Amino acid sequence: MKNSDILVHEYVSEYMEKVYYFCLKKTGSPDGAYDLAQDISLGIINSLSKGTVPEDFPAYVWRSARNRYADYAESRRKARERDGGDVYELEIADDTRSPEESAVLGEDLNLLRRELAFISEDYRKIVVAFYIDDRSVRDIASSLGLPENTVKSKLFRARKILKEGMDMAREFGPKSYKPENISFIASGNITPQLPWGAVGTMLSKNVLIEASDNPSTVEELAVALGIAVPYMQEEVDKLVSATLLKELDGKKYVTDFPIVSAGKRAEAVEALKKSAPKAAEYADEIAEDVVKKLIEMGCTDNSSLDGGSLKWYAVFETISDAESNSEMSFKSEPRSNGEEWEFYGFEEGDENPEYNFVSYDCSGEYDNFFGTYIMHNRSLCENTDAHNFKLADVVWAAKLIRSGRNYNDLTDHEKTVFDSLKALFHAEPDGKLVSDILIMSGDEYEAIKKVVSEHPKFKKLVEIRRKNGEDILELLKSESNTYVRKYLPGVVNITNHIRGFVADEEIAAGKLILPEDPANSTATVHVIIR
Repeated sequence: MKNSDILVHEYVSEYMEKVYYFCLKKTGSPDGAYDLAQDISLGIINSLSKGTVPEDFPAYVWRSARNRYADYAESRRKARERDGGDVYELEIADDTRSPEESAVLGEDLNLLRRELAFISEDYRKIVVAFYIDDRSVRDIASSLGLPENTVKSKLFRARKILKEGMDMAREFGPKSYKPENISFIASGNITPQLPWGAVGTMLSKNVLIEASDNPSTVEELAVALGIAVPYMQEEVDKLVSATLLKELDGKKYVTDFPIVSAGKRAEAVEALKKSAPKAAEYADEIAEDVVKKLIEMGCTDNSSLDGGSLKWYAVFETISDAESNSEMSFKSEPRSNGEEWEFYGFEEGDENPEYNFVSYDCSGEYDNFFGTYIMHNRSLCENTDAHNFKLADVVWAAKLIRSGRNYNDLTDHEKTVFDSLKALFHAEPDGKLVSDILIMSGDEYEAIKKVVSEHPKFKKLVEIRRKNGEDILELLKSESNTYVRKYLPGVVNITNHIRGFVADEEIAAGKLILPEDPANSTATVHVIIR
């Protein structure tokens, strides 16, 4: 069972923001919600600090919040009785009111308040003026600069909306208790302010999810997320300013970048898996020729690498080349504020797949280059980070090994530098310098690229990847609004990665052997020296 200190940290990081939204939903006032949330949080933290360790922590948090809100609501009720009631409870004597009007005035106070919060401002002004301020239609029309018939029409429509809403007695705001999460990928001229600065809360993420391919008014977003309209309006304005929400005609808003649902991600992964066996067949044939070429060129001289180790690099390099030859054409366009960046969202949920991603960590320019393929689901080469080393030192040591120098002939300073690279290179007892990573000259690297590109199976591998891209694009189109479809090729290029699935096929067939200590392996690490 977790101790109280851990639970305090969990409450602050996981529940404090949700408790505030709970209070905002209940009070409809940011100031009131802030005070109530502070009161609830103080009570919970004090209780935990004194040693309370509940068995069911989420239940404990929401029970505490509901109990404290009940006390708050009761104190407000007593205050209203003492001070003469609340304006929303005033009844206007009028024998000519319609059944709808009578129903509106006779309904539960909280239902009336709730529905008034969710109708648009122009309707709300007229309803409050007529029912609560007891003003005539003529007076309301004059003060608002509207024809009397327009006021009557809006009043009639507002009564219908209020009555329907209260009759539904809906359980609104499901996402205020079960918020959805979303991860993002950004590229281009990114700043701390945009786009990352606009998506730091669960509220912003859920607004974007709700409005993705679902044009919504502020009131509709408020209902879906259980957030008071004024507060929701602030959030919407912020996201519009950040160019992440687009304002449409009719005061509706839609997310202005692609968000891929967990379900579509799962479908995309299944498409990749389905193509992996045939892709692995082609990639393996090419990789075998790559390994032969590396050995033939002497790239294993003064090296601890054997053919099995080199095969890892060869497979990933082959697939990487196929990816480069089948990228969808995509031209970045400036955002509406003039900034140039792309932003993509990936919804997380029950259907979210275990995405088998092989990343590429690299540093350097054309002259000298250091890279590592990292297969995350197998922890392959995860502990070899290019940023742990100075590229100049790695290149110096690689050239030292290629030249046949002996450790014992190095100066003390050179030995210190070489020893600092022990994750990549080592010295034998006799002083022989040995590389634990693949070293290639620029010409050798170009020769490998030629082996891959001219192999008879390479075009077939490229075609598999291209077909996967077309299939994934069709999947994404089915849930993307017309405003963001121009960005979809960029999402496809990010999603359409088959390296990990091909490697899994190779492992299952015994054609790739996972090292005993995958994380500390250097099987895919390589340096190109020129």
